[in-house]
Amino acid sequence: MSVSRLRTERLVNLVICLLSTRRFLTADKIAATVPGYEHDSRDTRAHEAFQRKFERDKSELRRLGVPLETGTNSVFDSEPGYRIARHDYELPEFHLLPDEAAALGAAARLWQHSKLAADAGDGLWKLRAAGVDVRSDDEPEVAPVVTVDEAFSPVVSAVRHRREIRFDYLGKADDAAMKRKLQPWGVVCYRGKWYVVGHDLDRDAARCFRLSRISGKVAEHGPPDAYQVPGDLNLLDHVAAFHSDQPETPPRRATVLVAPGRAAGVRRQAEQISARRPDGDRLVIPYHDPHRLARRLAAYGPDVVVLEPDEVRKEMAVLLADVLGQYDSVTGGRA
Repeated sequence: MSVSRLRTERLVNLVICLLSTRRFLTADKIAATVPGYEHDSRDTRAHEAFQRKFERDKSELRRLGVPLETGTNSVFDSEPGYRIARHDYELPEFHLLPDEAAALGAAARLWQHSKLAADAGDGLWKLRAAGVDVRSDDEPEVAPVVTVDEAFSPVVSAVRHRREIRFDYLGKADDAAMKRKLQPWGVVCYRGKWYVVGHDLDRDAARCFRLSRISGKVAEHGPPDAYQVPGDLNLLDHVAAFHSDQPETPPRRATVLVAPGRAAGVRRQAEQISARRPDGDRLVIPYHDPHRLARRLAAYGPDVVVLEPDEVRKEMAVLLADVLGQYDSVTGGRA
């Protein structure tokens, strides 16, 4: 019998034992009752091995959500005991329609990521224990497969605990990865790609980021429960607004002058590059939102000059005036 199976049986026996009593059972009583903990308590090494095993099993039960209580039966007890309160352990009575149960089962089987697979498996076991049939004869024989990016797990963890994250992000129009600070609200799959939506602290605005464009590790920062998620949040609406690759209206064109050998990210977006001169190259760039285009171009500073149309030039002027105003407020107007 494998080690994992032995441990599983021991955990099941431990749960049954602690559910079957109203009294707190000490570790020694558990060792004498639950198969898998047998040892000679007079043997120091054997007893220490039991204690380590028991501590690991308690931690595993708590990780699985088992409400393990610690206490004593009277004020004269010197050693704490353990039990599981049945009313806290058992699921409340609930009912799912056949299509709802089938949807839950299908969703759980979509994940092929190791950490997600464990969580999905725990959920299915709890549903089955409550008498819910999560299988359906209407399920397709070939189920779709959802794969996730390396950044998925740490981002989901930060969403769950409402902690700020920091990461390097290489946008489609960026020359190099830029550091981002985000209060993540949620993660969503849109057109086969995973995105995180949240509040960008540097830009003080809602933003979404494609997980596959995050380079390096995602670092959680600060305490948990550091912010509130908007109550009317719709993740898909955010992603669709920022990343729709099939807009309803045809794109417009802007003409910009780019310094020689500079702004590679702008060059990658260009439909046309012409009039190569010592002072720069003339590029034609498609766009839909003049404000978003102006924000992208403004990041390149004097290396990019907008020639036309006026709507983009005006947006650039507003952005630059805002930057100048912030600089004056910091320096007190001193150059």
